Amino acid sequence: MHTENEQSKPKRKTGAGPRVQPGQQVASNTAMHCNMRLFTDEQGEYYPVVDRIEKPTLVRGEYIPIGSNFHYPKQWGRKYAATHLIEYIMADRRRQIELAQIELAKLQRCLDKVGEWNPKDE
Repeated sequence: MHTENEQSKPKRKTGAGPRVQPGQQVASNTAMHCNMRLFTDEQGEYYPVVDRIEKPTLVRGEYIPIGSNFHYPKQWGRKYAATHLIEYIMADRRRQIELAQIELAKLQRCLDKVGEWNPKDE
């Protein structure tokens, strides 16, 4: 009969465990983090400043500096983080120089072509 089948099924546990609210973090993938920024002094020299975050934040897959700011896990240590930040900024500046040199070469070729024009042309 219909009621007999329902009685033989094992009941699902709906115990009094902790309830998870919508949007609440479930996994334990948090760690202490720091923020590092590069500042310049009166002589124009750079120096890093570290701000420690009091509350653990989510661990990310990758950490990429944005401008002169860098958010990183505290366990990396400030030396590793400062090295990563400075090397990233240096690589970015090198890319900018390479792109500027390519652009200058293109502009020079264009100027050379324009120099071959007849001055009497309209």
